[in-house]
Amino acid sequence: MVTPKYVRTVNIFCAIFPFVILCCCPFMAFISDAQGSRASATELRETQVQAQSSSEKGEIVGKVRDTSGKPLADITISIQALTRGTPYGYAFEEVTTTDKKGKFRITNISLGTYVVRATPSSDESYLPNDEVIAINSTRKSHRIRLKLSSSIPSGALYVGSEVCLGCHGEYKEWKQTAHANYIRTNITSDTVVAPFNGEIVSTSDGKVKFKPFIQDNVYKVTLYDLNDESVSATYTVVRTHGGSAVAGKQRYHVKIAGSHYILPIQYNFRNVDENNPHGAWVSYRPQDWYNSDQSLITTDVNEPGSHHSSEQYCEGCHVTGLNITQTNDGRFISGSQEFNVSCESCHGPGGDHVPQKLQGNPKAYIINPRYLAADRANEVCGQCHSRVKNKTGENGSAFETEYPCIIDGNRTVPFVPGKALGDYIEITDSTGKTTAGYWGDNDSAKLGANASRNNHSKQHHQQSDDFLKDTHFSLSGMRCIVCHESHGSGKKGTAQLLEKSENNKLCIACHSSYAATEKKHGKERNLHAKHYFSRSDAGGSRCTGCHMPKTAKSGVDNDTSSHIFDIIKPSTSRAMADNNTAEGKTNSLGTVITNSCYGCHPEETDYGVALWNSWSILFIP
Repeated sequence: MVTPKYVRTVNIFCAIFPFVILCCCPFMAFISDAQGSRASATELRETQVQAQSSSEKGEIVGKVRDTSGKPLADITISIQALTRGTPYGYAFEEVTTTDKKGKFRITNISLGTYVVRATPSSDESYLPNDEVIAINSTRKSHRIRLKLSSSIPSGALYVGSEVCLGCHGEYKEWKQTAHANYIRTNITSDTVVAPFNGEIVSTSDGKVKFKPFIQDNVYKVTLYDLNDESVSATYTVVRTHGGSAVAGKQRYHVKIAGSHYILPIQYNFRNVDENNPHGAWVSYRPQDWYNSDQSLITTDVNEPGSHHSSEQYCEGCHVTGLNITQTNDGRFISGSQEFNVSCESCHGPGGDHVPQKLQGNPKAYIINPRYLAADRANEVCGQCHSRVKNKTGENGSAFETEYPCIIDGNRTVPFVPGKALGDYIEITDSTGKTTAGYWGDNDSAKLGANASRNNHSKQHHQQSDDFLKDTHFSLSGMRCIVCHESHGSGKKGTAQLLEKSENNKLCIACHSSYAATEKKHGKERNLHAKHYFSRSDAGGSRCTGCHMPKTAKSGVDNDTSSHIFDIIKPSTSRAMADNNTAEGKTNSLGTVITNSCYGCHPEETDYGVALWNSWSILFIP
């Protein structure tokens, strides 16, 4: 039996049973649970036959090639029925291998939805790919063509995005994306979004007092002791972190003894209150710069800092070609190829690809995520859109990071796209605590019958953690790039989306049965949602308003959408608030999960329970 290695296999699949299918493309015909996920391939087919009449059988005929068109022999073909009990990746069964022409045939298959996977003997030359197909009474025979992406030899060097764009100029729009501009070293009024006006201000929580100012065209920040303002330390800003309209926030890096550190301040420019402009300044890890008695940790710029540097803490997701080393005095020095997420972050190092392309072999030794299996393709994005720690190597690890890599002694082995992400990460720390931050809204011991089916993210950059729980992935093998533009900015003002969500185009491309509307009181109303259309950020008849409530915090509470695509009921919020009260906790945006109604109806003192009940009586069967 072949079970693909990918992140969170055990933890995710334990968390997502049982499923209620809330979102699935209309062409999907879901079938009953497979009996016995560990059965042989023959037993798998026999199990499915039990649920269908004996005449209802189908076949899959296919061919496997590489991206240049060369047929690939001896590729293992596996199949898995996608059901509520056997979501994607849970029970792949080897059924055959390709012949010398790359062909294969699977017959006598019961009706149902299947994922067909082509897996090479190792990841050294090629990488797995798969396709989801539905065998039903109107289409019992399927012909599929699977292309396998080339792999990259170990030790390949990074060449930089300018070399890539020399041949692939059609992707130059990438330079305008947030991915390409998150870290900036050109510190000017064009890149700094916060007011460096020389005023002494405090963050909204009062945990940091500081003065941002400009001196001789150099941007600087003075930090003050909270007990004695005469004690201070001044630092020069050498890098900005964020600042795009989508991110809505910006942080500031300083250099201390060769390493970079993020100041304990963050400017949330998307949420500036005209009556309280200083409220846009919030604290960021103030514990790294202040002692528990609120006294300032004054750091000599010639000595290593006492806390995590950006190189150790953040670098893996904000550079391409990760290469950090720790010196004997504790500093972390970067030798990474270039700042930000560039071509080789997703396609792998191009050092061996470039000479092959010049010799007329343009597809060799480079990763093409389009031809990766769904799990591996999504891990290209998930390497940074998940909250993890490094994997420890055979020789132990001299330090820890919070991004995918293997730390073997003092050596860093970075994740390469296309490889199994699970080989490069841990999802719990040394105490067994999960590295990701969740609401715990699925805790039935505390919330009873009002608990959610899924545990939703409370912290940002966990979109991949969420999506692995979603039926789009688990029951149809959907990929991130179905919705998101990978090389450009996508629709203006969006997180690189192919369509704006306000008109529902992106969703109804698959869910067309939910697109019907009616005119009422001169307004357009969606029949499924029973709400009028709204261009607000949250709802009305916008699909994402209900199915992607903003549960996580990036700059401020509830500014990042959930990627589980389920409905969070108001009764869940109310149950969490009641539990907080019983435990003596204060209810706030940071302690009570939002829900699918509250985004548009924040004035409801019962978190929208009465609204939900009145609406559900009229609509929900």
